[in-house]
Amino acid sequence: MAIKNAQLTTTTTYILDPSGVNDPIGAVPAGKTYAVTNILVCNSSLTDSTSFDMHLVPQGIPLSNSVTCVVRNLELPAGETFTFDSERIVLETGDAIVFVAEPEVVYGTVAATTMQAGKRYKIVTAGTTTFTNFGAADNVVGTIFIASGAATGTGQVTLSGYTTLAATVSYLEV
Repeated sequence: MAIKNAQLTTTTTYILDPSGVNDPIGAVPAGKTYAVTNILVCNSSLTDSTSFDMHLVPQGIPLSNSVTCVVRNLELPAGETFTFDSERIVLETGDAIVFVAEPEVVYGTVAATTMQAGKRYKIVTAGTTTFTNFGAADNVVGTIFIASGAATGTGQVTLSGYTTLAATVSYLEV
């Protein structure tokens, strides 16, 4: 059994491929079939409720609240976990499980040297850091980007677009 985890964002989170490296990006890789056994969504906040949408998206079908949504605007109280354990979901090449959540959590500012590959950051101060070497389109304060790794220099960033929700999908390759 395989397990995939991801912190949910206010934009789309492709849980089977949160870093976007599969082919097709965000979905079950080419030549694979997954049987989903369990999906958990946990609100790690001690005080705040948050909500999410969950979509099962077949290959070639665009994300749509009227077509692919299986859980819509589910409010999850602080400290609670939602369980989806149908055990009858089989995903083929290109199929995806996608989450969208809200509200965004405001994180503190950290040194760009602590960035983690695959995480979304916003530039707070550029300092001596050349953010374009680490995934950003430019070095402008306010630019949001996916980091390719820890930066060098004195720049500062904050995580951007994340919520207090974490999702876990358990599946078997069939």
